[in-house]
Amino acid sequence: MLKKIEYRINYRSTREMDLIFRKFWSHFRNNHSEYELNIFKRLIDENDVDIYNWIIGVSNTPEIYNIMIEKIRSVVGFKVK
Repeated sequence: MLKKIEYRINYRSTREMDLIFRKFWSHFRNNHSEYELNIFKRLIDENDVDIYNWIIGVSNTPEIYNIMIEKIRSVVGFKVK
């Protein structure tokens, strides 16, 4: 299952999400709970533009992804004002 996720995060539809997910995955891969992994699997099935907008704070993040988006922001060093 981790190999499938790794493949999906390396071949996104936008370069920005490629870079964000690669950096996040290097931290998250060996440092997650089963619940977090399931949420992440759902997240990577979402549209890249939507995910990017959630990360930068342009759009409201669906509640199910709030914690994961915060983790991504923390790992990649992005702060929403």
